[in-house]
Amino acid sequence: MSSAPVTILRAFLDVQKSRPRPQRRIRGKHSARIRLFTLETGSCEGCAMEMMALKGSAFPLEGSGFQFVHHPEDADWLLVTGSVTRSSASALAAAWDAMPAGRSLIAVGDCAYNGGRWGANYATLGGIHALSRVYKTIPGCPPSPSAILQALGDLVEESSTGSHASSASRRRRQ
Repeated sequence: MSSAPVTILRAFLDVQKSRPRPQRRIRGKHSARIRLFTLETGSCEGCAMEMMALKGSAFPLEGSGFQFVHHPEDADWLLVTGSVTRSSASALAAAWDAMPAGRSLIAVGDCAYNGGRWGANYATLGGIHALSRVYKTIPGCPPSPSAILQALGDLVEESSTGSHASSASRRRRQ
């Protein structure tokens, strides 16, 4: 029988062996990490929980070239989850205004894009597509962390072909 510290160490090593590896790494003009700021604007919190899971060690987020930040002033992309409630609209506008030029708005989940099952009503304004230009939509109710990571990688590839230039690439040019 193993002692507790040895058992914990073996469990940690087993997790590390089965951890997914990044399928692609941002290279070329996007070699700077793309900084992500998340904002939950209302609803069931399902998408926000999946975003929290993406921040954990089970997914190769930083190895794929992304980094979560705590302040919108430091972010390149704003990831919004939940339908926009009337009380969260000012927080969404403040986060968007605080971000540097070259920012991108990404709707994570059905509620963020079109209001989902809540839609527009007395308490919500619906999804952000009616309020602003959305650069990418990650569908699902909620989308899995791997689907979110895949969609972020797809957006980077779209950016590198010239359809959307990220502020990470603009920072490198300055």
